[in-house]
Amino acid sequence: MQFVTINLSKSTFLILLSVLLHTQIAAQNLNTKQQDSLYLSRPFAEKVQQIKKSIAKAFVNYKGNHLSLFGALSFNKQLVNDKGINAPVNYMYDEVNENAFKTGYTGGLRIDGIYKDQHLYSISAAINKINTGNYYLNKYSLSPFVDDYTHFKADNNFTTLTIALHYKKLLPLNDMVKYKFYAVAGPSIDYKISRINSDNLVNGAGNRVMISGDLGAEFDNNDYYTIYAHYKLGANLWKSTVPVQLNRFEIGMTIKAKDLF
Repeated sequence: MQFVTINLSKSTFLILLSVLLHTQIAAQNLNTKQQDSLYLSRPFAEKVQQIKKSIAKAFVNYKGNHLSLFGALSFNKQLVNDKGINAPVNYMYDEVNENAFKTGYTGGLRIDGIYKDQHLYSISAAINKINTGNYYLNKYSLSPFVDDYTHFKADNNFTTLTIALHYKKLLPLNDMVKYKFYAVAGPSIDYKISRINSDNLVNGAGNRVMISGDLGAEFDNNDYYTIYAHYKLGANLWKSTVPVQLNRFEIGMTIKAKDLF
């Protein structure tokens, strides 16, 4: 039997000894779970990391996002056009017509941020309790037998879920370091989550979805809170035999969630 002799220099031997000791110490410092993870494949964890990287890449231009809570009073009036319906049940015009704004309220969550370091925006989700005056654009009569009446009775109390996307433009007013004024514009969409009355289920009059165009102004007091006033002009998203136009004024306040909790 022949033996192979390997000649190592002193420096080479010391390097190999150092690497071996370091490997043994590192292995001793790892717990069992960590050691197993070195040898086992982790497809789920790798997939999660890929998703995180994909999301981060997609939203790399969206920065400075902060979450706020908000609440507001709303003043609401609907314009109702019942010309397209001829229901067998009629309502006395003076009993259902209210040409006035009535008070409701809203509350929800909002995210404010900046896109590509220059475009300010906000995204919000809210629950709205809407109490509205209904103004009927058409009135009918069978004089002298029947006084003025209408063919339709619109909902005047309902609850909606609202999603809104607003673009914010900083206005060069006053001290822009502490106090900031913004002009706001964008779309919002409402979905009725409350029960619809029976009249709204007749002859295609029912319509749960409403889309609005929003305009408004906001005042930011040194990042402590924001006071806003928004006007929303909404209409049925889908075709309806009784088109409804909802006018809303909202006056409210937002406060950053981190300042509350």
